[in-house]
Amino acid sequence: MARTARMKLTGEGTAYYHLMSRTNDRRFLFEKGRVKTELVAALRRAAAFSGIELKALVAMDNHFHVICKVVRGAGPVPADEILRRVATLKGSRAADRLAERWRALEKAGHYAERDAELNRWRARMNDISAMMKTFKEQFNIWFKREHGYCGSLWSGRFASTLIEDGRYLATCMRYVALNPVRARLVTQAKDYRWSWTAEPPPCPAGPVPADEGPVPAVALLKRVAQIGGGKVFGSREFVARWVVNLGACLRSRAAGPVPVGEWAYASHGWRLAKADA
Repeated sequence: MARTARMKLTGEGTAYYHLMSRTNDRRFLFEKGRVKTELVAALRRAAAFSGIELKALVAMDNHFHVICKVVRGAGPVPADEILRRVATLKGSRAADRLAERWRALEKAGHYAERDAELNRWRARMNDISAMMKTFKEQFNIWFKREHGYCGSLWSGRFASTLIEDGRYLATCMRYVALNPVRARLVTQAKDYRWSWTAEPPPCPAGPVPADEGPVPAVALLKRVAQIGGGKVFGSREFVARWVVNLGACLRSRAAGPVPVGEWAYASHGWRLAKADA
């Protein structure tokens, strides 16, 4: 069966995503703190290289969650910015070698080859698929070298959900923050070392539809227990617009705005359970 297309912003604009990836056979490969520390560091390097802002992340024993912000502009990423990002990802020596190669191509008059290389690097910027590929390539090399591991580390492709800003983004960020609490690793989210923040953040700024009203932060913290399986999460209008954008890529799968309790709407396959349900 063909895979459902990944929902991504391809033109100019800003988008938020919830990303998750799990180990093969759900093995607890990241139980050691040193491994989770490297996983978080590799995620941060990959995001910095890709020009993507990490809003939230948490590394668990057999999976991780990321909520990120992607801003896509009209113009191409300048060459000097690419070199700066390469230095962040691979070190200054790698960036210097790349700069020297481009200067050599220019000196020889091979401008088309230089531009082709620049465009290949630019294609890796501001894209969640490219960011996750960069992260997994780097982390896989480190993990297999350190632990003598053979075979596939990850279970299939990563899951992604396009999220609307405002209360919907706040719901997902609190879900990520509470992962270690639900797993009974800590009693408070602020005590988990491999999370993006010591305290769950306040609701991000953004318009709240008048007919839905605000969601109390305390209720979100206590009751958001499980999010997953969908492709879009937000208001009815937001979900409907993106389902239409996906169009024929959905093939025979039914999709449309589906109520998720009193929280929001989502596309096909969504679920959200409450801790007190």
